[in-house]
Amino acid sequence: MAVALIPVLDISYPNPAVAVPASYPYWQNAPRWDAYYAACQAKAGFPDALPPYLPGASFYQLATVTDRNLAKLTKDHTADLRAGTYAREEAVGFFGGYVLQLDGEAVFFPQCCGQLRDIGYWAQLAAGSAAPYEGHPAPTLRFTADTVRLDFTAGPRDEAFQPPPPRLSVEISRAALQLAVQQANRELDRFAQRLRALNEAEKLGVPALEQLLIWEDGRPA
Repeated sequence: MAVALIPVLDISYPNPAVAVPASYPYWQNAPRWDAYYAACQAKAGFPDALPPYLPGASFYQLATVTDRNLAKLTKDHTADLRAGTYAREEAVGFFGGYVLQLDGEAVFFPQCCGQLRDIGYWAQLAAGSAAPYEGHPAPTLRFTADTVRLDFTAGPRDEAFQPPPPRLSVEISRAALQLAVQQANRELDRFAQRLRALNEAEKLGVPALEQLLIWEDGRPA
């Protein structure tokens, strides 16, 4: 089984001048939601189109976010920090997370409040240790010596996973998941290089900008 973790950013810029689609859920009404997000992003001043990872969703792969769009997003995300409105300890990293793919099929998407720093969650699972998922809802975990099982069953009072996972549970080789974490970290390192270059080119003056936005200062420099 081929396991992959695809880093994505959650880029959502609601605008009161753009009507929110009345058609739910978004994955069954993708054209309306794609148009909504595109209109909001245009009004917010994103210079380039943002192709979504999943039609109708606000998830975008790191490599598809152009340098100009990344500059816009980063400036907005760090505006209050750079203005001194709040301290670095109060700042948060980029929202988003990781799409879990098994043999090319997406079986789990970042949930509400997910962040790029959640790579630590997947790394702990690969090491055979339960870890709190920063987003919600979270899958139930079960470990064996060589595998981890993720259960996406939602109880009658639980939040539902969005979009609904195609399988109620998946069992993954921890060795394969470790390789997926390593590959995701390589992509994060490339993204970190872009952020370092942006920080210098735009003279943002945020020390270790990439450490803050990707790992929320949880990874040593």
